[in-house]
Amino acid sequence: MLTQVTVTFALVCVLWVVYGYSLAFGEGNAFFGSFNWAMLKNIELTAVMGSFYQYIHVAFQGSFACITVGLIVGALAERIRFSAVLIFVVVWLTLSYVPVAHMVWGGGLLASHGALDFAGGTVVHINAAVAGLVGAYLIGKRVGFGKEAFKPHNLPMVFTGTAILYFGWFGFNAGSASAANEIAALAFVNTVVATAGAILSWIFGEWAVRGKPSLLGACSGAIAGLVGYHAGLWLCRCGAAR
Repeated sequence: MLTQVTVTFALVCVLWVVYGYSLAFGEGNAFFGSFNWAMLKNIELTAVMGSFYQYIHVAFQGSFACITVGLIVGALAERIRFSAVLIFVVVWLTLSYVPVAHMVWGGGLLASHGALDFAGGTVVHINAAVAGLVGAYLIGKRVGFGKEAFKPHNLPMVFTGTAILYFGWFGFNAGSASAANEIAALAFVNTVVATAGAILSWIFGEWAVRGKPSLLGACSGAIAGLVGYHAGLWLCRCGAAR
């Protein structure tokens, strides 16, 4: 699975530069942009998107696309061929991620109807969740499912991965403000508060149901908090983030 995640990351990086960014953020219709920025042509080095250079915007938004594909690949672990993963990534990025990104962030259909998604609640997480759920249903169960427990075999690695995600999430959330301003500050603090509240909620719930808290539960709570508060970080004060 790690090989699939690594290679699909590289594939999405290339596709994003070739046509993904242009179709997601270029001027177009309600669902797709245009090919005006394909291969990043017609984008000057000094071009500005919002309050920073457009090339930074290309890289920042490309990281969202890469991470989203990685979420789906994880949901299909050990049940799909490598070649099938590559084909799926090309099709899904083109027909799902790019149009949703354009509709929400690129001034398309949903944006025109007032849709709000600060840092990827819709474009990243709902999009990836639906794809992962459908893919898992179509591919079927893992070998041994229902007969043996699939508990994480290396909790230190789970903790390390969660910690990396947690720190990286500050870049996603605060960076989505597109400037070092009060919105970025609120997003940063809300990320801390929402994650802490989710960890405590999961731990106390697990404690009540299973009799003791666990590291896996704390990590699961952290991820749940990060994902759950992703879309509305800039709309609530810190008290509501809990």
